[in-house]
Amino acid sequence: MKILIVDDDLDMIMITERWLTKAGYEVSRAASGQEAVDILKKEDFDLVLLDYSMPDMDGKDTLIAIRKDNEDVKVLFRTGIDDVDIEEVVNDYHANGYVSKSEGKPKLMAAIDKLLN
Repeated sequence: MKILIVDDDLDMIMITERWLTKAGYEVSRAASGQEAVDILKKEDFDLVLLDYSMPDMDGKDTLIAIRKDNEDVKVLFRTGIDDVDIEEVVNDYHANGYVSKSEGKPKLMAAIDKLLN
């Protein structure tokens, strides 16, 4: 299974990539929403793990751009912001859910396993 991690925080990408590769997933990374959109035009992924709060192109705008060309890829938001009404964005723009970064590895891996298995 292929997962694209989209996050502007390189440390967060590296930690998450390590968790996912140890779990047997093939992982690619993008440091911005636009980079993710460009990658998804060239490659297919089973899941996009998408940071919600990014400069320039936030998670919502990235998801809208992804859905223009790829309606079927699963998208799981990952957010460090607790006061954002992310549930509304998840529902309105057809994401597959969200996980708070503060919830750590067990919650993230459970959400990914549920979506991909």
